[in-house]
Amino acid sequence: MVVLSSQWLRSLARCLGALALSLLLTPAFAQKWDFYTFMPSPVASTKRLAVMLEDINKATDGQLSVRMHMGGSLQISTSNITQAVSDNVVQMAEDSFFTGNIPISGLLRLPLLISTYDEFLKVSTLIDAPMAAAYKKRGIVMLGRYNFPPQVLYANKKLTSLADLKGMKLRVTSPEQAEFLKRFGATSVTIGTPEVAPALERGVIEGVLTANSGGGVGWKDLLKYNYRLGVNFVDAVVIVNEDSFSKLPAATQEKVRKIVSDAMPEVTQALRDMEGVLGKQFAAEGMVITEPPADEAAKNSAQFADYWQSWAKARGPEAVDALAKIRAALGR
Repeated sequence: MVVLSSQWLRSLARCLGALALSLLLTPAFAQKWDFYTFMPSPVASTKRLAVMLEDINKATDGQLSVRMHMGGSLQISTSNITQAVSDNVVQMAEDSFFTGNIPISGLLRLPLLISTYDEFLKVSTLIDAPMAAAYKKRGIVMLGRYNFPPQVLYANKKLTSLADLKGMKLRVTSPEQAEFLKRFGATSVTIGTPEVAPALERGVIEGVLTANSGGGVGWKDLLKYNYRLGVNFVDAVVIVNEDSFSKLPAATQEKVRKIVSDAMPEVTQALRDMEGVLGKQFAAEGMVITEPPADEAAKNSAQFADYWQSWAKARGPEAVDALAKIRAALGR
């Protein structure tokens, strides 16, 4: 028969008490999330988003841990990011190829409708509510939006005017960009961001619509010409699976919302700051960069007014109303 000393029993009691206390103090809602970005390599946007995730991990006191995955590292195509978050395959993501799932979002991508950063900021708020509602129907919470610089034209063959587009094959990110190319005799190809470099190398495409601080910095060695007409803006939103988000305590949800909200203008600014720096770098490395005539955007904008209207009409009264408000705000 084993006789336990009173001292041993007291030590055991203290250990059990400490264990019980630690269990009580462990966050009851601790979650591990995966965050997916469509960018296959670090650029200005992903670097700032990585800081955002670090801030979330620190601010939520162990209740939430979020890990970033680069584009192409998971079996999720860029056009399926919305669905992946809806299905909780990943809990959080930056989503930019969403126009097929969130149709009204294409308003901000209509060719030659929005021409400056200030204009984009002014009108993007007009569709925040309908976009958030469309995401909610898919079980997703939209937490914030940032935007890339104007999308301009790049090619691996001569491209110093819009006339040079005729017969070219360029990668686009939306049907709205495809319409622009169609009107200048070019063919559009839709592929995900991780597939662009191989497509350029194989000749599947001859160019892209992107920004220096977006895809340009990753594909610059495969491109020789840059025609800097701003065709449209491309935005990205940070989204989260609604069910996973709802399991966080209310105070933690608010922390996440604020951290994301604070990061969005900084991501936009980081991309904007890099645009000119990279342009000088590209030129120094031999890329032929052509600035369009000062009146070219305005001159061609009028040609697309019919497309803006038909685009909105095809998507219903909500889109028609939103387009009217955007055009009124812009004076177009």
